[in-house]
Amino acid sequence: MRVAIIGAGGGMGKWLSRHLAGLGFDVYGFYKHRDDTDILTKADLVIVSVPIGVTSKVIKSSVKHMRKGATLMEIASLKSNTYEAMVEASSMGYNALCVHPMFGPSTTDLEEKTVVLIPVMDVESEVKQTREIYPGASIEILDLDQHDRLMSVILSLPYLINLALARTLNDEDLIMLRKLSGTTFSLQYMLTQSVTAENTSLISSLINDNRFLKDLAEKYIESLNYVMRKKDFTDFSILHDEIKDMMRRDPIHDKSHEIRQIAYDSIRPLLR
Repeated sequence: MRVAIIGAGGGMGKWLSRHLAGLGFDVYGFYKHRDDTDILTKADLVIVSVPIGVTSKVIKSSVKHMRKGATLMEIASLKSNTYEAMVEASSMGYNALCVHPMFGPSTTDLEEKTVVLIPVMDVESEVKQTREIYPGASIEILDLDQHDRLMSVILSLPYLINLALARTLNDEDLIMLRKLSGTTFSLQYMLTQSVTAENTSLISSLINDNRFLKDLAEKYIESLNYVMRKKDFTDFSILHDEIKDMMRRDPIHDKSHEIRQIAYDSIRPLLR
């Protein structure tokens, strides 16, 4: 199969190039201002791996050069601005794959990794194609609203919180904080550092383009103020028990201290 990757020079574009070549695909990178559109015309599979904000535009431009019956796949982290373009591509005679790999370009294998599929036209066919591209990965099927709402929790809110935390630390001695930090702050600090080091376009899109984030962020701020108002120990104890009971809905809660320690021990040598 001949594959053209639009955005092959980006993090996920490079990962896809290596991954698909390893599966035996003929992989070609496509760069708009450098390559001839024949690369897209001859491709059996065209993958759009570009910043979220321009994904829809690139989809609409790409189908002008693709042959009917070829597959078009996009991997944006948010789908509200891309899904309509994929539905349109499907109606024009292209096989549309709207997927979201739930891992980054540092991934070395697909064991215990998840790929979300947002069905466009034919769920069974789209699942089959996704398995061929991501063999071994778990495939979760979500609709458009489910996906973007869950991403507001999994991606958008954590990025927002960590940017705000980084700004809060503006007047602190970061080196000293790192030297003195124990398990909790070390893990939080490295998470904050990694988030701030991400691509600006990605961060901006996750925070500004997720239509579900505003309500979720307001709920977070309300919860923050609510917790801080619990000055009386009895009231605070009741609140803490309620929160623990809520978190115990996930059985992993009982192992959380152990997992935190293992995570800390794994990064501690890198913090010195």
